[in-house]
Amino acid sequence: MKKIFLLPLCFILWSFTLSDNPLEKYLTRITDPDIIKRDLATLTVWNSNPKKESDQKITPQSQWELLYFYHSGWHENMPNQRMTISEVYVGTPGNTIAGQTLLDFTTSPHQATLIYSDNPLMANMLSEARGAPFNGKWVVFSLRENRICLRYVHSYPNGNQSSWYHRKEYYFQSKN
Repeated sequence: MKKIFLLPLCFILWSFTLSDNPLEKYLTRITDPDIIKRDLATLTVWNSNPKKESDQKITPQSQWELLYFYHSGWHENMPNQRMTISEVYVGTPGNTIAGQTLLDFTTSPHQATLIYSDNPLMANMLSEARGAPFNGKWVVFSLRENRICLRYVHSYPNGNQSSWYHRKEYYFQSKN
């Protein structure tokens, strides 16, 4: 009799552990401070020298290798109780992700299509403030050597009960 009740309970608990992020299976979290420092320096260099035009497009037929995922920002549930976020993940070598998977991943009721920008600095300015045009939107910009950054910023500073600034950046290299 206990097995009859235990099995559905295990299934329910297991379903809560499933992620709706199809990219997670290609990522490994980095915890070594020296490797994190090195990888963040690499990402800083990539972001500081973007292409001037957005020529790398995510199409259903395109193929991408996930190189890095960087989640940064902060979250504050009560004033002066801020939690800082800084997580670096590296992609599994040789992974291949179809462009259609990325397009499905970034589609939401609030955003039907990706936004392409040729200026990551401008993308930051247009996404960081509450109510900014790119806040809560997926923005893509081209980097050197057939790389792109897929960035999502969700910011709600100076909220009544809680405030946050979450920045998610996925770095890909074209496999086409």
